[in-house]
Amino acid sequence: MANKPAYLDHIGIAVTPGSRLAAALAVLGLPVTGQERVEREKVDTEWIPLPLQQGSVELLQPTDASSVIAKFLEKTGRDGIHHLSFRVEDIQATSQALEAAGFRLIYPAPKPGAHGCLVNFLHPQTTGGVLLEISEKN
Repeated sequence: MANKPAYLDHIGIAVTPGSRLAAALAVLGLPVTGQERVEREKVDTEWIPLPLQQGSVELLQPTDASSVIAKFLEKTGRDGIHHLSFRVEDIQATSQALEAAGFRLIYPAPKPGAHGCLVNFLHPQTTGGVLLEISEKN
């Protein structure tokens, strides 16, 4: 009998005190719903449940040395998480809400992206160093 495929349980992201990453996720409708201290690891955890919808893992391989992904790989020297992408219903309204909450978007307006979507990114300087993508299916 074949094993069931694994499913994504959570994404662990280290954050600095005062990080605004949780605030950005809250604007996207993903608020912190619980906290727990793990004494053994000397860490406080907060969790943000994700909607029960099928997601995917996107592997990004550069096709040119000048691409953003090529620069990311050169900087890090290894494979690594580049961004977290969140599907939204209305990218314009979501962009306005994020900007009103003090988050900076990379593009002045959404651009065509993979999977037939419009995309934009929250600048990692405003989310504690984590690049977040918002995506609207066309």
